[in-house]
Amino acid sequence: MRSLKEQNPILILLAIVGIGAIVYGGWTFYHQHLAQQQENAIRYGPPPAGVSGLNKPSTQPPPQ
Repeated sequence: MRSLKEQNPILILLAIVGIGAIVYGGWTFYHQHLAQQQENAIRYGPPPAGVSGLNKPSTQPPPQ
């Protein structure tokens, strides 16, 4: 195998860019997956404490 100095520098640069693109793509995919999980947890999870009765009509008559 040839030493690193003897190899074509353009191929080395392209290899580094390719590895960076793969890492960036994986990182982006991972963050999209986390965001989707958090959105589903908020959308389909139970409401926070104290918020569950806000959309229910009051059974008390209005004050006069």
